[in-house]
Amino acid sequence: MTERVCVVGAGIAGAGAAHVLDGVDVTVFEMDTVGGRMASHRRNGCVFDFGANYLELGDADLESVIEDAAGDVAVEIEPPVWQFDASGEIAEGQTPQNTRWTTKEGLDGIVRAMIENSGADLEVGVGVTHLERLTDGWLVRTDTGEREFDAVVLAVPGASASVLFETADWGAPIRADLAGALDTIPYRTMDSVALHYPFELETPFFGLVSEEGVYDVAWVSNEGHKPGHVPDGEAIVIVQFGPGWAVTHPQTSPAAAAEAATQRVVELLGDDRLTEPTWWEYQRWGDAVPTRGIDDSLFERALEDDLAIAGDWVEGIGRTRAALRSGLRAGRELL
Repeated sequence: MTERVCVVGAGIAGAGAAHVLDGVDVTVFEMDTVGGRMASHRRNGCVFDFGANYLELGDADLESVIEDAAGDVAVEIEPPVWQFDASGEIAEGQTPQNTRWTTKEGLDGIVRAMIENSGADLEVGVGVTHLERLTDGWLVRTDTGEREFDAVVLAVPGASASVLFETADWGAPIRADLAGALDTIPYRTMDSVALHYPFELETPFFGLVSEEGVYDVAWVSNEGHKPGHVPDGEAIVIVQFGPGWAVTHPQTSPAAAAEAATQRVVELLGDDRLTEPTWWEYQRWGDAVPTRGIDDSLFERALEDDLAIAGDWVEGIGRTRAALRSGLRAGRELL
C-alpha cells in the first residue's frame, strides 16, 4: 500500500501529482523555486510572468482541478489574444478563446496554492541527488540526508530526470531505457525579455502571438492587463523570441537581446515612447519546449517499480496544461 510518496519538483506537474494523492503522506522537494517555468519575477513593486505567461486549460477535467486546488487565488486575464504576421500587421484573434489564468501574486501562485491546499509537506532549497530502488519502495537522497518512501513521482525537467536515471541504483532495464529516451528528446530554446516603462500602456489585447514561423518574436504581452501585477502609472511588456532567434543568436548578450526586444515592440505597437524602457530583465530558457515526448510504455513500465514520471517532456508538448495533465496522471496511477 502506498502511504508515503516523494514528489521531486515543485512545478505544475509536481503540484498536479500532489493534488490527487489524497490521503497519502506526500513530501515535495524543490531545489530551486516553486513554479518551475511558470516563473514570476518581482521588482520594484511589479510582478511579471517571465517563463510561461499564463495558464490556459480548455479542458473540463483540468478546469475543475484548478478551481478546486487554486480557485481562491486564480484570476482571469480578461482581454483577448490577437495575432500579427510577418510584416508586423496586427489582427484580432479567433473567438471564442479559452480562459487564461494567473494570480495577483504571479503565475507561480497557482502552483503554490495547489501544493499548499494538497496538504503536502513542501521543502524548498532541497535537491534530490540520488535514487535507490529498495525491495519495497525507494531510498531518496537529498542535500540534507536520506529518507525512505513507498513511491516516487519524478516531476523535474528532462535533463535533471536523465541525470537521476543515469546515476540511480536501480537494477531494472527500464532505468537505462528511460535515460536513453530522455537523451533523444529535441528541445527549443526560448529567450524572454521584460521591459518596464514609467507610464501606463493601453492595448485592446492582453497578448500578441506571431503566426507560426513568420517573425523572430513569438509573443508580446501587456502585463498591465493582469490584476495586481503592475502599479498605476507604470507598464511592463514581455517579449518572447521564437526558437529561430536562439539559433541565429546563440551567444547574444542580455543587453543585445533587450535592445532587439525594444525595437520589435516599437515596430509592432507603433509607439515611440517604448524606445526607452526604465529597466529590463532577460532570461534564456534552455530546453524550454520539448517537440517530442517518450513512448507511453516507459511510463507504464516505471509504475511497476513504484515510480511515476511527469512533465511536459512526458507528453511531448511544451505547454503548462500538458505538464499539469501528466502530473495528475502520475498521481492517479500511483493511487
